[in-house]
Amino acid sequence: MIKSIDIIKYKIRFSDQGDGAVLVILHGYLEAIETFDAIACELAKSTRVISIDLPGHGKSDLKQDQVSVEDMADAVYAVIQHLDINKIHLMGHSMGGYVALAFADKYADNLASFSFLHSSANADTEEKRANRGREIEFIRKGKKDLICTTAIPNTFSNKNREAFSYEIDALIEIALYTKDEGMIAALNAMMIRPDRNEMLRELSVPKYSFIGKEDNFIPFEKGVEWAQKNGMQPIIFDYSGHMSFIEEKEKCIEAVLSILEDL
Repeated sequence: MIKSIDIIKYKIRFSDQGDGAVLVILHGYLEAIETFDAIACELAKSTRVISIDLPGHGKSDLKQDQVSVEDMADAVYAVIQHLDINKIHLMGHSMGGYVALAFADKYADNLASFSFLHSSANADTEEKRANRGREIEFIRKGKKDLICTTAIPNTFSNKNREAFSYEIDALIEIALYTKDEGMIAALNAMMIRPDRNEMLRELSVPKYSFIGKEDNFIPFEKGVEWAQKNGMQPIIFDYSGHMSFIEEKEKCIEAVLSILEDL
């Protein structure tokens, strides 16, 4: 069921389906609730699944020019407060992982487990900040379409793009729906986010990291190294890029359910 709440800074849209232990999934940059359609309905047969349009993405409004990952985490907390939920299993995809980290930093007592879906606790490098700055300029010049049609296919393994062409087209449509101001706010938020490796290492809940061997954004060896250094159990996807929940859907669903059953 799709719902929304209006809080001071944002109007937040979210999906809430199923019963049982609460799994909250946070999408990445240029994504939305619908990004998780491939797995949410299946998971909801066994657990309660909440996915949230982060401020400025999907159909969640952005009532101000600037937003931080901490602001986004506060919006997530507002949703679980609104639903009178205490403990959640939190999973963040890519940018959603940065928001999940900020949530864990502020609201660790509300976590039952923490998982990355192809993300990391590192701050942006200078090179990455420069790239995001250039992307902002592209958006301001009216070239959002070029960004979306280039970035989305690259989230898949190079070997999977033809097989998942329908899914890629659907994700491009979601990306194109993202408002310019939401894209710019998210890029700025990612540029200024802090390194949270130390916080993650000290986080005392079960921790997992979903890692694709063919990820174009996170080198496989680095992903495994970062997970192990932070006390996270690596979950490896041999045939996935940055989108294991689509590229290896059944294995991803099985892994998520295993996490919930182990706790």
